[in-house]
Amino acid sequence: MRKVSIAVALGFAAALAACSENAAAPRSAAPDASLAGPGVAGGGATADLAGTDTTRFSITINPWEKTYYDLGAGNRITFPARSVCDPYRTNYGVGTWDQPCSPASYPITVKVKAWLDRTGHARVDFDQHLRFVPSSNPWQWVVITFADYQASLDPFFNILYCQSTTGGCIDESKKDPSLLTVRDPVTGKVTRRIKHFSGYNVAAGEGDGGDSGMMNAAASVGVPGDAPSFSVSTADLQLDDLASVARAHPTFTRGQVEIMLRNIHFVRQFSGYILASG
Repeated sequence: MRKVSIAVALGFAAALAACSENAAAPRSAAPDASLAGPGVAGGGATADLAGTDTTRFSITINPWEKTYYDLGAGNRITFPARSVCDPYRTNYGVGTWDQPCSPASYPITVKVKAWLDRTGHARVDFDQHLRFVPSSNPWQWVVITFADYQASLDPFFNILYCQSTTGGCIDESKKDPSLLTVRDPVTGKVTRRIKHFSGYNVAAGEGDGGDSGMMNAAASVGVPGDAPSFSVSTADLQLDDLASVARAHPTFTRGQVEIMLRNIHFVRQFSGYILASG
């Protein structure tokens, strides 16, 4: 079972469409406006989450139309039509996320567990090994959105990938900027594209991952692996240069300002594609 821990939020179905792990996706592809709507409600759970109890439910992914599923406490995952790879005809594992695949043509039921970790951030566990159809069109990305007001205000919070509920976590955007976290302080949500069902956790700071959700997050393209990573807010997209970033983030060092500006420049290429998904 791949554990998915996530504390996420909204904002971004489309920020970083063209840069896959192999950086080969074209950046000129225009999104299909017909896919931009919120989609059809597919069920799930809307109850609040707790740290002392686990909410358990199932979702059945509809392969034929854009559908979103509630993950408790305002959290949500959205699947565009034909965005899930057929698990019986598709390889799964690190290194396969950007490989072409045949979309599933039948509903797929996934068991879900959701709860709050000991830092108060939502965690979700999916019991299926699924990956999603690669695309350079942001409207065709699978997007996870969690309501997390604290994370939506703090650039040190990122959505990290965790292979299990007890292991360490990593920032996938270090190798794939299309997986950068985007924050929306107005809605109190954070969002990220995901390419597969595994573990995700909104975390800040440095640590060993695990249930605390504290893990060093690696940064964007060209940034050393031990550098901190920064999520980008919708307000950050208005910043144009190092001076404006420094004014907006007065506690940042020069190196942190450069990292943030690099991330902003990448996201701004696709800022017109940002979706509200919840």
